[in-house]
Amino acid sequence: MNVKTMEGLAGAGTSISLVSTPMSVAKEAERKGDTEKMKRALSYAAGMTEQAEGYSKKTDEGMKLDAKEAKEQEKLRQEELIKARREEREKLEKQLQEGEGKTGDASFDSAEISEEGKHQVEAEKTSSSAPADSSQDVAYDKSGEAVEPVLESGENIDVVV
Repeated sequence: MNVKTMEGLAGAGTSISLVSTPMSVAKEAERKGDTEKMKRALSYAAGMTEQAEGYSKKTDEGMKLDAKEAKEQEKLRQEELIKARREEREKLEKQLQEGEGKTGDASFDSAEISEEGKHQVEAEKTSSSAPADSSQDVAYDKSGEAVEPVLESGENIDVVV
């Protein structure tokens, strides 16, 4: 919080709380009919009110400075975030370039079949008695049951594009 803001708030609060004393004196003087005392008391109260308004203006100035400072801090924070992201991106690009040099082309993913998977494929090849060319794709209907291929059922399908 800005010094002007704190000073303005404290001063305005004090001035307003001090206005109650001359106002009570003015009310008492009015009841007694002492107009001179009442005018003096109201003059003091008016002075305190003006002083409170001055402190209020000081508070406004301080709050504007606080807002300006907060904007500057936010701008600096945003610039730091941008710089950090830029450095991170450069680091990742450098890692990608280094990775391309080692593997040749980093635009492709690779997969490796485990030893267990290789054994399973070999077991399936040896256990199947049907020739390799007779394997067919299987289609399923909405209920999940296998459907006979169209060519085998003898139906004709017209495809219009």
